[in-house]
Amino acid sequence: MCDYDQPDPPWIVYPDAEPFWGGWRQGHSEAWLLGEWLPFWRGLTSDERRSFLERWPPPTKDWEVYLNDLWLR
Repeated sequence: MCDYDQPDPPWIVYPDAEPFWGGWRQGHSEAWLLGEWLPFWRGLTSDERRSFLERWPPPTKDWEVYLNDLWLR
């Protein structure tokens, strides 16, 4: 996995947004989430996700829940 192929995590791209933010369901943020972040995140193996999160630790428990439970479906 090369760094230049990785998008920054949502809490970096949208630093004021929470994972349950309504903006994920409209406009540019929705397009980014659905078109860039989720395909990338869901395409990683569990080891790759773990490595990514070591580099970019989620800022809150809510982000951990969304990343590891809700956004992997």
